Amino acid sequence: MAQSAQPATDKEVAFNILFYTEDGCAVAHCLELDIVAAADTLETAKKDIIGLICAQIDYAFSQDNIANLYHPAPPDVWQRFFSCKTQQHERHEIRSMLESPQKRIIPTWLNANSCIDPQACHVQ
Repeated sequence: MAQSAQPATDKEVAFNILFYTEDGCAVAHCLELDIVAAADTLETAKKDIIGLICAQIDYAFSQDNIANLYHPAPPDVWQRFFSCKTQQHERHEIRSMLESPQKRIIPTWLNANSCIDPQACHVQ
């Protein structure tokens, strides 16, 4: 669920997500993690990629393995993202599902900067 207010003490992480179509599917690609979700609709792909990002963050922080969290997407994907004229910002709460001593340091919020590839404007 997207949120709009943020207490000053909350920890947050930010990620960029590119949406496009490929082979008739709506695709969501997280650029910092180079993970992809594909679905029949943009809304489902968006929901799925946010879930995957939160799970990756939760696991990395819970296992004290933050160094292996980031794996950037190839340069051409970043180029597609930055060619977008309109970007949307949303905040999503990260709820840890794992029990660990590191749980207390898991960021509270995911700031998602999203863009639909201008070459894929027909994604619904």
